[in-house]
Amino acid sequence: MNEPVREVRGELQLVRRLAALLGGRAGSVKFGDDMCLIEPDQPLLWTVDMLMDGVDFDSRQHSWQSIGRKAMAVNLSDCAAMAALPVAGLCAVALNDRLGMEDAWELLRAAHEFGLAYGCPLVGGDTNSWSSPTVISISVAARCEPGREPVRRDGARPGDRIWLTGPVGGSILGRHMDFEPRLRIAQQIALHLHPHAMIDISDGLALDLWRLLDASGCGAVLEQEALDAAIHEDARRLSVQDGGSPREHALYDGEDFELIAIVPSDAPEETCRELGLLPLGRTVDQNGLLLEQADGRLVPITIRGWEHFR
Repeated sequence: MNEPVREVRGELQLVRRLAALLGGRAGSVKFGDDMCLIEPDQPLLWTVDMLMDGVDFDSRQHSWQSIGRKAMAVNLSDCAAMAALPVAGLCAVALNDRLGMEDAWELLRAAHEFGLAYGCPLVGGDTNSWSSPTVISISVAARCEPGREPVRRDGARPGDRIWLTGPVGGSILGRHMDFEPRLRIAQQIALHLHPHAMIDISDGLALDLWRLLDASGCGAVLEQEALDAAIHEDARRLSVQDGGSPREHALYDGEDFELIAIVPSDAPEETCRELGLLPLGRTVDQNGLLLEQADGRLVPITIRGWEHFR
């Protein structure tokens, strides 16, 4: 008696399409098995980020392509913060029941293709559905260049200089969804400036800088003129809309995904500027975060930004 042939649809159909997209890796374990095999020539670093509909993106406004791109990009930004090179990613997604397989396909394909541009293909994951808002989580494995250690956030020393890879503030006007992770410039910083510490700005300049300073056991003085020069034009546009000051947006908005690089005091300033870095201030031996005003007075900067469980 012939067994009925099961029609391939729903998740099975999605998995088959993903196998065609992701299944090109050679080796003894290919896409579709219970685990993925990665054979690095040196230790791997791992990072993971979770994005939630209504918190990190809004599916009523943002396309699934842009959401998938961001889900990969936030992980690549973590790699940049440690001057690491991404190798591969795993994606787990819980889709809202009202979404179709094409939505899932666009989401996952966008994450994979954006990762590929930085040498980080998706090599597997998991798909589920539920009645709650969509959640997507990507884990990325990365490595450092041979002979180079990852740049941690706890190595800043008093007297170091603080630099930014780009202006900050006002990212909610659109940059929070289409930013480019600073992987390439991170490699240049590591190669030419030998940074003592780095961190990416996900939750706000003030809060993420404080996290680095707290881990390093020191404080910082930001120069008012330098900080104002590092304010993104989006922060100025947003301040017109909501009445907040551009400086407040620069310090507290978050999701800029620029890097804060702490470099030795004798690092060549010419090289920093050739790389397009923006000066911000200096680290000091007393704890805290201060703003040095034009007249030399030091004013405390409130430490706040985006935090879960507030």
